[in-house]
Amino acid sequence: MTPTFSPSHRTAKSRALWERARRVAPMGAQGEGKYYAPFPHFVSRAKGAYLWDADDNRYIDYWNGAGPCILGHVDEHVESRVADVVRTRGVVFCAPNELELELCETLARVVPCAEMSAFLNAGSDVLYMAVRLARAATGRKLLVKFAGAYHGWHEDLLFNVSSYSHPANNEGMYAPIPESAGIAQESIESIRVLDFNDVGAIDRLFEAEGERIAGVFVEPIMHGPLTGCIAPNPGFLARLRELCTRHGALLIFDEILTGFRHALGGAQALLAVTPDLAAFGKAIANGHPIAALCGKRGVMEHLAPAGRAFFSGTYNGNVASATAALATIERLADGDVFRRVWRLGERLGKGLDEIFARSGTIARASVYGSVVAIHHSDRTLHSFGDVWRFQDMSFASDLATHMFDNGLYAKPRRTQRLLVSGAHTEEDIDRTLDVFDRFYARRAAA
Repeated sequence: MTPTFSPSHRTAKSRALWERARRVAPMGAQGEGKYYAPFPHFVSRAKGAYLWDADDNRYIDYWNGAGPCILGHVDEHVESRVADVVRTRGVVFCAPNELELELCETLARVVPCAEMSAFLNAGSDVLYMAVRLARAATGRKLLVKFAGAYHGWHEDLLFNVSSYSHPANNEGMYAPIPESAGIAQESIESIRVLDFNDVGAIDRLFEAEGERIAGVFVEPIMHGPLTGCIAPNPGFLARLRELCTRHGALLIFDEILTGFRHALGGAQALLAVTPDLAAFGKAIANGHPIAALCGKRGVMEHLAPAGRAFFSGTYNGNVASATAALATIERLADGDVFRRVWRLGERLGKGLDEIFARSGTIARASVYGSVVAIHHSDRTLHSFGDVWRFQDMSFASDLATHMFDNGLYAKPRRTQRLLVSGAHTEEDIDRTLDVFDRFYARRAAA
């Protein structure tokens, strides 16, 4: 079931803009991540924890630009720094600059694995580069990922993100399901897909093919489009670290969403497991376009110009984006924002669980820091397979409609995920809980 929402008269301008847009862009949206049926809301502006659509309806924003705006939209500290540097120094030189150097040094101080850093412009870009680097550093081709994790648009890892045909086999492995047309057979043959938190499956895979594995890609906390929010079981990430070290494979953390949202040093700092490489984006610059591939010196030096793994890009490390990242890290450095969003996330999750209990709804809030997901299940979910086996997804479309009609913004998903920013207030959370309370009370009465 693909979630949709039932539009009302409140979104007439969005519908009209979409009708125009679909004549000149595929389905009227710049990519799958910006589309939902029957048409997406066209957003006109955002500030702090709020955004306004083309019809001037205001929403408390829990989509958060798909995750980047940890400080809230249009943070004054970040935007004033960027405006000043653009006015006085320019935007892009396609040449080394002092600000990209300062950002490398800053990341080396705060991120455990970041002995060296390389900058690109989006999360998919750095994860694509991580694949190339893993193969260059190891001389191997085989990649490992976990079902339900989205690691970008490129074909090497675009498998089993939301698609499901049948459970994992007796070895704990899924048949690879490409999420796109146009993916080469060679990519299908070079991927192994397992369930998150399945230690037995990863043990068996390394025993059988450990000497062929170039890299294991993992979200240290699963925040995928279907999984929402699933934490690693105790010892799972440590076991991945142990097996990769023993067999000469690289452990690669996808921290595009977890990095600079859960902690300054990423999930690796919180969970005390250090990968060989880590990909950062989104919250690193509060929405400005920059992403970082960070890693151990001996691995990163395989990138050009030091090594033979080609790496380049006109906009890499441009002064505007590097400034945004440095300013964002400055705002995060004292920990106040993290303490705030963790407290608000806990308040939201606890309130949701009270609503579920009061309405007799079989559901629970899965919370990690500022990320809250609603799992309509009677048990804690530990993997993509658990989501498909045990979660009731029939709520998705009705819930999305209710949220939009009552001033809450998040993309409709089969697992509803809410992202809290430092600009949200306790009043926003309480208003949000009131909206959810009315939805589940109505469902219970029906």
